Amino acid sequence: MRHIQLLLVLLLILACFIPQRGIAKKDDVHDIKDLSLDSLLNIQISAAAKYKQKISEAPASVTIITSEDIERYGYRSLEDVFRNVRGFYVSNDRNYAYVGARGFSRPTDYNNRISFLINGRSINENIWQSGPAGTDLGLDQGMIDRIEIVRGPGSVLYGTNAMFAVVNMITKDGNQINGLKVSTEAGSYGWLKGSAMYGKELANGMNIMVAGGGFGVSGKDLFYKEFDNPSTNNGIAENLDWDNYYGFLTEISYKNFTLQGDVTSREKGIPTASWGTTFNDPRNKTLDERQLMELKYDRKIGSDKNMVLRGYYQHYYYRGWSPYELLFTDHANGSWLGGEFQFSWDLQSNNRLTVGAEYQNHYRAEYITQLGGEPQFSNNSPFRIYSLYIQDEYQVLKNLSLTLGIRRDQYSRAGSSSTPRGALIYNPVKSSTIKLLYGEAFRAPNIWEVYYDEPFIGYKKNLNLKPEKIQTTELLWEQKLNDELFGIVSLYNNEMKDLIDQTVDPSDSLWQYRNVSRAKARGLELELNAKLKMGLGGYVSYTYQRAEDPNLKQKLTNSPSQVFKLGFSYPIIKYLFAAAQLLYETERITVYGTKTGPYLLTDLNLSTRPLSNHIKVTLLIRNLFDEKYGLPGGFEHRQDAIIQDGRTFITKLEYRL
Repeated sequence: MRHIQLLLVLLLILACFIPQRGIAKKDDVHDIKDLSLDSLLNIQISAAAKYKQKISEAPASVTIITSEDIERYGYRSLEDVFRNVRGFYVSNDRNYAYVGARGFSRPTDYNNRISFLINGRSINENIWQSGPAGTDLGLDQGMIDRIEIVRGPGSVLYGTNAMFAVVNMITKDGNQINGLKVSTEAGSYGWLKGSAMYGKELANGMNIMVAGGGFGVSGKDLFYKEFDNPSTNNGIAENLDWDNYYGFLTEISYKNFTLQGDVTSREKGIPTASWGTTFNDPRNKTLDERQLMELKYDRKIGSDKNMVLRGYYQHYYYRGWSPYELLFTDHANGSWLGGEFQFSWDLQSNNRLTVGAEYQNHYRAEYITQLGGEPQFSNNSPFRIYSLYIQDEYQVLKNLSLTLGIRRDQYSRAGSSSTPRGALIYNPVKSSTIKLLYGEAFRAPNIWEVYYDEPFIGYKKNLNLKPEKIQTTELLWEQKLNDELFGIVSLYNNEMKDLIDQTVDPSDSLWQYRNVSRAKARGLELELNAKLKMGLGGYVSYTYQRAEDPNLKQKLTNSPSQVFKLGFSYPIIKYLFAAAQLLYETERITVYGTKTGPYLLTDLNLSTRPLSNHIKVTLLIRNLFDEKYGLPGGFEHRQDAIIQDGRTFITKLEYRL
């Protein structure tokens, strides 16, 4: 069956090269901004160095996902994006989506080794340090102008969590929207979604953007063979895979000031009976809520200096309902204030110095549990972080630059950490860039890992946890082959020490987080991007990665050795645009020592150009050939692998005033 799928996809690709009668001129095919290869490579990014620069200048391996990519391929979440980006892979336990990077994704780490940003501000919360990659983000992808994915350590500029990547989501401004846009979606298993965006640049220069939306899906009944017993409804979880969220975001900018705020809420049913809960109990669910408010002042001083000041407030609330003989509930409340000062100075025409300081006051970091309404565990561990960083970019020669940086973070409860960074960027010819990259990063142990002490659930605290650290070396070659093709070759080596992981204490059989191991990952990444004539564009990538515990000489769990990805888009006829994506992964080892099977997925997205200049229609078919596959779960699951969705359909109607 898999070979038939691959054959059909290849035939579809070949069909794109057959001349189509009645094809319009390139500019008339669709309203998606059809950027040339040069335009894409010259997009200014800010996440790699905290100031704007081109991809070739960034001291890191960077991928940019534009709003055109999001629309063209039908991405509905960050999970969809990472599934198709070089060097990353995803898991989903039907509660949260998890992002793996370069062979590393620990069970139930809640994405706390990646720093997630919105417009440059971290949105990782302060209890588990989790980053939202699925519907828990709570924001419609249509609000996003671009996503900057910066691989490798980013702690020099962003502190804890930025071990494997920094992901910066840049939202659209009022000028880009320029009016009102509303959309509605319907799809398989009760999928319903609605969103609206309004944006405008006023005559006095004020820029206003307001966006919001809501989503709900009833899901489907799921069968788990591990519970195939009459006492557990013969393994069928009924009406428990539902998901609901809403989110609102606004941004107002005027001259040097920008005010941003967002509110999101996501509630999700859990069909897997994780953590040993009662199977097929409708009370099994989680709730995640986030609020953020930020005021930023960005001012250019003369021709060679720039100053940025930002102050922010963030709040995170979580609640979980876990049915046993009695109902177990847990609550997390996190609130924090922070501020950052950054100053950039072009000391000479070939030398830019950036210095900064950041302060965070996590005045509430609370976790509480109850059993049958009776208190079981309660801990509030407020903490503060003081940070200083400095980075210097020096153009040694016309075609050779050197970037050096270091950051010092002082935690009131977890000691201090210093993280260096270095990058040598060489352009042997105008079309070629070679980058030699070195970086270190850290992750401070979170509140859950240090303080959670609940024998009923099977956990005990560890007050002696140390930060885990990573060292990364990468050799990157970026090559513009011609006006239509751009290639990337990357070789990397990651070494982690003091890795924080779950282990069972044999003295009492309780789970505890400890600095138990090391990890090493080496890999090769190949990628080719194309922007061909007549609107045909796409990408193809191949990744070979080997992540292992060097002490045990064993491959890490949840780590595919080989990943192949292919995507292309093409205007089939004057009013219809087609985009397809292909993903192949080899097996992964589960926490139970079993292996998931390799799988091949194909997605197809069909979209129209604006009809009557106002209406657009799209049809997304996920898992086109209805591949049956599972992905590893965590220690909290009885299932070694969690079955994923088969073929699903989503239709979208968009109206623009």
